[in-house]
Amino acid sequence: MRQLSCFWLVLTIFWVGCTPAPAAVPASLPVQSADTAVAPTAQPLLTSQPLPATQTAVPTPTLQPTADAPPPTSVIAQITPEPTATFAAYGVAQTIGTSAGGRPIESYRFGFGRDVVVMVGGMHGGYEWNTILLAYEMIDYFLANPDQIPSNVSLYIIPSANPDGQFFVTGVDGRFTPQDVAADTEPGRFNANQVDLNRNWACGWQQEALWGNTLVSGGTVPFSEPETAALRAFFLREAPKTVVFWHSKADGLYVGGCDETFLPSREIAEVYGRAAGYEVFGAFSAYPVSGDASDWLATQNVPSFTVELATHTQTDFSQNLDGVLALLGFYSRN
Repeated sequence: MRQLSCFWLVLTIFWVGCTPAPAAVPASLPVQSADTAVAPTAQPLLTSQPLPATQTAVPTPTLQPTADAPPPTSVIAQITPEPTATFAAYGVAQTIGTSAGGRPIESYRFGFGRDVVVMVGGMHGGYEWNTILLAYEMIDYFLANPDQIPSNVSLYIIPSANPDGQFFVTGVDGRFTPQDVAADTEPGRFNANQVDLNRNWACGWQQEALWGNTLVSGGTVPFSEPETAALRAFFLREAPKTVVFWHSKADGLYVGGCDETFLPSREIAEVYGRAAGYEVFGAFSAYPVSGDASDWLATQNVPSFTVELATHTQTDFSQNLDGVLALLGFYSRN
């Protein structure tokens, strides 16, 4: 038995002595730790250059209510005039809903103040395509001039409230050029359900509404359309100080009000109108309008008015920029 034990002991010693040692790590093999790993460079969604036609916003899973500067979910620009300058504003792109045709309704936000100001273009889609391009010009301006946003203000710009109507006329989702616009723009007034979105709001709503002498659909019920439902939810969530709608082409400012003029809307419209050189009117009176967005906002105690550009082709950018800056200045002082 002792001889057998000695045999196994000798065999074990022999095996250990013959087993090769682990190979050393070559000196040339790079070892990467978490501290030295290089993260991929994040690209801003937007730059100060004009937006390409194919650009789309990054959807935000959950929209946060406006409060004390919530962290941005998708930063689209961080601009400082000089490397040492104080950072002035963020720009955030969000998708706030989808159209009847499944297209995103995009919102661009500048600043994180408590006082919310909203600008909306393209309620009538491609029929009023110049209002959409005006909105994109405003986005370009505030990307390049974020210091123009007062610290207490959040500015939202919704370029195209009716992306279906825009696509009918331009064949493009997102930013387009005047050369993309078809000769016949009237079909672009409506969404994919053939509803006039500015007749689908809950103030004097009618299922059969008027556009001049033409009967148009106001939808099956108020807010039957996904576009108006999304905008309503957005307005109720953000509780804006004012909402401005860009339309064309009646050349003037028209004050919202359900049944009668909403006086706070008149006050704000005068601020914009004086700076932009527009005459300020009461309710639009060329023909009866039912289910209007600005009128519905008056029922929610939100001042609102409609800017009617002078033509269907020009954006009147300079004068409307003067109006927007005057509005921002008004809220920075009040």
